[in-house]
Formats: sequence, structure tokens, C-alpha cells
Amino acid sequence: MISEFRLVIVAALFVLPLIPAAGFSQERPIKPTVETLQVKVDSLTRKAQLERGRVIYFQACSPCHGIRGDGRGPAAAGFDPAPRNFRRGVYKFRTTVSGALPLDEDLERTVREGLPGTEMPRWKNVLSEHDIKTVVQYVKSFSPYFEDPKSQPLPRDIVRIPAERPFAPSAASVAAGRKLFIDQDCVKCHGKYGAGDGVEADKQVDDWDVPIRPANLTLQHFKTGKRDRDIFRIFTTGLNGTPMPAFDELTDAQRWQLVDYIKSLEQKGWVYWLFKENPNQVRHPDPVAKASESRK
Repeated sequence: MISEFRLVIVAALFVLPLIPAAGFSQERPIKPTVETLQVKVDSLTRKAQLERGRVIYFQACSPCHGIRGDGRGPAAAGFDPAPRNFRRGVYKFRTTVSGALPLDEDLERTVREGLPGTEMPRWKNVLSEHDIKTVVQYVKSFSPYFEDPKSQPLPRDIVRIPAERPFAPSAASVAAGRKLFIDQDCVKCHGKYGAGDGVEADKQVDDWDVPIRPANLTLQHFKTGKRDRDIFRIFTTGLNGTPMPAFDELTDAQRWQLVDYIKSLEQKGWVYWLFKENPNQVRHPDPVAKASESRK
């Protein structure tokens, strides 16, 4: 009996040190395995998302934006403005500071709502929210900047648009906005009454030296929305790739005053539209005049 008890004790002395070691040996491969599986799942999800986005893009977007995302699709000829070249990674309509990449939500909003006054339609009644998200991810794949961690907007680069105005529109805020409109040289491009016919309007080009027209602010629509907060956002972020700067050096109150003045310009009757020449038309620069200017 004693000898058997001794055998049990001796066996326990050998087995007990192995128990924690065995426990750790089981736990150690579990965590890397779970992480590895998660990476594989994320990779497969990303591939499926891009493939779905690719299918939608080729069906709905490539006729205008091109199969390479360069804005040279077969249906794009004569468009003014031209379809966006996704390969440049430059987007006008964002909730990020001037010069920054847009957020996914910004691109999704453009796809969902379209751009009034252009050939870009709204897709919210055609595509599901899931499909809108997938096509945005595919569009981003055309530009390497979206994959560059150094190019990603930081939290401080995101513009927070107030949900509520700090004051209601008034004659006083419109008058203050008109003064700012003049003081900030907006009339140089947009004209005295905001019709896009300023003295410098015909000389404006984008970042790629392509002629671009200043917006006609008297129109009853704006490409990225006509709500007060939409116009406030444009004054805050500017339009990347165009001569339209950000006015973020102005106070919030001053930008709201500019909004009130811009909104006041929309009040135009049918007589105005009957006789007013449309400034938003395709402009082909005169090569002779351009060469003459370059020699001066």
C-alpha cells in the first residue's frame, strides 16, 4: 500500500509541472490562429466588396467615367463639366479641409444624391445602400492616394458643419454678406450679381489648365445641395482642383452671412431667365488669342 502511494506521489511530481506548460502550449497557437483567420476574412470581404463594386461601376459609371476611371468614357464627349477623373484623387465636394481627401461618406453622398445641373444623376432610387458603398470602394481603388496612410485625413481635418444656424437670415446678414462678397473679391469671378460673369470669369482654369466657369449663383440649384449648411460647407472647404478657395479664415458668423447673401441672389423671375445669356456653356478657348496673350 505504501509503495503504491509512493508511486502516485512520484508520478504526480512528474505530471504537475507539465500541466501549466500544456495549458500554455494550447493557448499560444489560438490567438495567432484567430488573428490569421480574421485577416483572411477581412481580405475575402474586401475582395467581394471590390468585385461587387466593379460590376456596378462597369454597368452604371464607366460609360461616362471610363473603364480606367479617367473621365473619358464613350458617353462623356461634350459634357460640361467633364466627368470626374478618379485617378487624380481630387474631389470638390467634401467635409474635409481644403486639399484633403474626401471621406467615404462624402463620396457616398455624391453617388446617392447626384450633382444637380450636371449629367451626374442621383442613384439612391436605383442602387441599394450596400451597392453605393461598394461602388465607392471601387472608385477609390483608381487612385493610390487612398491607400497611402500619409494621405488619410486626420480627425482634425474633418469639418464639422453646425446642425443649427447661430442666427436666422435677415436683411442685416444679407447686407453683411454682400460686403464680404465684395471684400473677398468674389465679384472678380462670380460677377457683381453672382451670375458667373465677372471680369476674370473667362480666364479661370482648373489645376490641369482646363478652362472652368465660375458658378452662376443665381441658379435655383447647387451641385452639392442648396441647403444653407451645404453652401456653408463649400465656403469652409473650398473646391479642390478649382480656383474656388476655402474661406476658413473667416469666422463662422461671416460665412453664414455669405450664405444669406448667396441665397438672396436666387430670387429671379422668368423675365430674367428669358433674356439672360447662360454663362454655363462649353467654352473653347481661341488658340490665336491664347498665343497672343502668352507673348505679352
